[in-house]
Amino acid sequence: MRLREGYHEVEWTRASVRRFWNFYGDNPPAEDSFFSRKFAARIVRLAESRAALREPVLDVGCGPGFLCEELLQRGHRVVGIDSARRNARRLQAREGGHPGFLGCAVAEASVLPLADGQAGSLFLVEVLEHMPASARGALLAELRRVLRPGGLLVVTTPNAEDLDAKKLACPECGCVFHRVQHLESIDAGLLSSLLESQGFEPVFVEPVNFRHFPDRLVGRVVAGLAARFPALGAPAKLPHLVGVARRAR
Repeated sequence: MRLREGYHEVEWTRASVRRFWNFYGDNPPAEDSFFSRKFAARIVRLAESRAALREPVLDVGCGPGFLCEELLQRGHRVVGIDSARRNARRLQAREGGHPGFLGCAVAEASVLPLADGQAGSLFLVEVLEHMPASARGALLAELRRVLRPGGLLVVTTPNAEDLDAKKLACPECGCVFHRVQHLESIDAGLLSSLLESQGFEPVFVEPVNFRHFPDRLVGRVVAGLAARFPALGAPAKLPHLVGVARRAR
């Protein structure tokens, strides 16, 4: 995006990213905007339809913990990780008494406080697009380190997102930023390459539309019509991208 005079791109630092998401953590009415609040059940169902989840399950970038709650309801033992202390505290307060909840740590996704091979499965939901391209390799290498051989990695990210279309400008200072702090656009080919380059074996890497996910009648109807009548069917670009991969031995 070419900016006019008086505007400038925000410089995302660890401090500014933490401040941004702590604001969300302090604003419960905004919780409905979290991707995992809307689609946690469908993300877990899709992952379990492709491969069995091994224990314990780690949710990296867990936010307020909606995916953690879904995993707990389905009988999994769960660990949460988030860089925003307020999110971790809220999740701990809600789920601290659950027998399957193993705690929530405050940490960056690229430096996880876990031993090698400690996680059986790992979810990275709407996190990868927040990382600069230069940091993706180190992040995935860290995920591979804490995931035991054969363990499952589940990644979601927007599918080939037009970042400029979702940018806002602060009317006071003129800084320009993506409304939910996305930095990179990722498509299926790039996600597959990233996973393979860091020692993961992709099981499923495809665009999906969680709004029409076929765990509901409307989703099955839409999917069936799209298959039978392509000209009437799905939009040109499905909005969500899911990758399910195993750590190579």
